[in-house]
Parts: sequence; C-alpha cells; structure tokens
Amino acid sequence: MGLEKDSPLRVLTAYEVARALKELPSWRERQGALVCAWKFPDSREAIDFLAIVAEAAERQGHHPDVDWRWNTIFLSTTSHDVGGEITLRDVALATLLEFAASDSPAVAVPERHQDVSLGIDTEDPERLEDFWIEVMGYRKGRDGDLVDPHGRNPRIWFQETATPNPNRIHLDKHISHSGLEHARAALEPRAGLGDRTHEPSWTIYSDADGNRVCLCTEQRQDPPALD
Repeated sequence: MGLEKDSPLRVLTAYEVARALKELPSWRERQGALVCAWKFPDSREAIDFLAIVAEAAERQGHHPDVDWRWNTIFLSTTSHDVGGEITLRDVALATLLEFAASDSPAVAVPERHQDVSLGIDTEDPERLEDFWIEVMGYRKGRDGDLVDPHGRNPRIWFQETATPNPNRIHLDKHISHSGLEHARAALEPRAGLGDRTHEPSWTIYSDADGNRVCLCTEQRQDPPALD
C-alpha cells in the first residue's frame, strides 16, 4: 500500500522536488539528497549557525549530514530509512533552515558543494555488484547505485554499455550548475573543450591517458515529468 500524500516518509517525484526548490534558493538536488553550503563572516558565526541546525533537526526529528569547514557549513539532507531519497521531511527541514539562514549573515555558496561518485563501464552490472558491495561494505540503493550505508563515501554506479571504454572506471564530479563555467575554464587548458553533447546535465573530459571525468550538474536535459 502506498503512503498518503502528506506522509513525511513519502518519496517525492522529480517534479515535486523541482517545485520545492523554487522556494529554496540556497539548495540543490544531488543524488537523492538536498544539499547547500553557507559561508559566514568567520568561524564563530558558523559555529553559532551549527547550533541552529542542531535545534531545527531535533524539532523536526530529522537530522542532516553536516560538514563544518572554518567559516563554511555544508549540509545534506536525505531520508536514509527509505533508501536515500528526498521526502517531505527533507523539504520541511530545508525550508526551516532556509528561513534561519535568511536571518543570519549567511551567504549561499552552492557552487562550493561538490560530490564525487565512481562510474564503471560494463556489459553486465549484476556480474560486478557483489564484489563491490563486499569490498566496500555498501548496499544497493533503490536506483541501482551502490551506496555507503553511513553516507560518507562516494557512490558506485554501473554504466551498462555494449561498448565499454578501455578505461572502464571514471569519476563523476557533481557540482552546482552555477559553478560549471569556472570548472570548465580550469580544465580546458589541459583537456580542451571536452564532450558537451549532454550539456547542461554533464560534460566529459579526459586526461592524457584517456581516463575520464564527468562534470555533472543538477540541470536535466529534459524537464521532470508532471507525475
């Protein structure tokens, strides 16, 4: 039986997430989570905001992953108990923290929030899954990716293809679309223009030996379905 529409545990559709983000300018969607980064005038202001985050999390009964780096707070909220997906709980927490940040000296810097996942080209993902689950202590997520149950280490995903690249393992660097131009400018002197076929969703670059990295953004090539 499906969950009620207002259930805090209901996984949101892509359209619902996109609609919620219109009211959350500091936040981005990232691999089944809502993420943001706020910069403060100094570390003391950042620590003070951490206390606000803790209080909000206790009130909501839902706790984000937090990374404090001097004057910057990086946040990620997802619902691990439904397989690492965005639910109404995540939107409610992000909304509360968005209001709190607006009453503080916080400056949103979403371009500084980046994540890395590991992609593996293969003709048969199932043939490889058990090995990587065992060696990393991961589990299989609802979307088929292998994920760290503690949410600390990169995802592993399998790119199923009949023509695997000779260098089968590649990195996906997940960044905010607002930081894409800066990232491309840094890479182009070393790797040229890259493969921009799939922009704005992702751009592919290769090093001198053909090892690839994809710069992935929250932008989709097609808008989410109204489902």
